[in-house]
Order: sequence, then C-alpha cells, then structure tokens
Amino acid sequence: MEIIKAVIFSLCIILVVYAIIKKNRLYFNYAYLIVALLIITDQIIIYFGSSDPLNLALASLWLIQAILVIPNKLPPLTRDGSIIAKSAVPKIMVSLSIINFFGAYFATTVDYIPDLAMYGHIILGLFPIAPAYFILAGKIEIVD
Repeated sequence: MEIIKAVIFSLCIILVVYAIIKKNRLYFNYAYLIVALLIITDQIIIYFGSSDPLNLALASLWLIQAILVIPNKLPPLTRDGSIIAKSAVPKIMVSLSIINFFGAYFATTVDYIPDLAMYGHIILGLFPIAPAYFILAGKIEIVD
C-alpha cells in the first residue's frame, strides 16, 4: 500500500510541474486535491487505529488544502475578476506552501511516514510560488 501512495504522490508532483509549464490552473488544483485526499484518507485510517487526535488534526489541515484547491472551471480573467484574483491567489498559494512545509517537517518527526514524503512536501511547498508570481507579475491573460 505504501508503494501505491508513493506512486500517486509522485504522479501528483509531475502533474503540478506540467500544470505550471502549461499555466493550467485545473491540473494544478487537481494535483493538490488528490494529495490532500490521499493524506486525509491515510490520517483518518491511522486515527481509527490509534485514536490519536493528532491524526485527526492532520486530516483537518489537509481538508483545508482540499477546500482551497477545489477545481472549478472559471472563464478567463476579466478586468473586474483580476482584482479578486490578485488578492486571493497569493493568499491561497501561501496557505498551500505553509501546509506542505509543515507536512515536510512532520514527516521527519514520526516513523510511519517515509522520508521520501518530506522531499515531496518540500517540492509541493515551493510550487505554489509560481502561480502567485504569474498573477502578481501580470503574466496571466486578462480579457476585457
């Protein structure tokens, strides 16, 4: 089972790289959503086995990530919508970074999370910087 989780996690990282290259928000969001659902499921299973509230807290933290990245098909940014995006996107991306940097730290504190997960979370913590940059630097097309 651990190998399956590692493969899914790795595929999600590849999907994020692809999404950044193609500037595709949906693929980016799907990748982070799948990672979140994977961790939520894993932590809930562990919680039912151990009754440790920390596992429930971790599931809740990644539930926040899942909520932040729920994919939605929006039309291209308009002048009015760009004001909202320029405000919301950096906040969402910083939140994703914080969640995943915490995941990297937490992976080093317990034995049941493979060390490889730490590196994956570091990568997932760094990637949200790109969409925030694209929005703030005006590299996303805005339609009149």
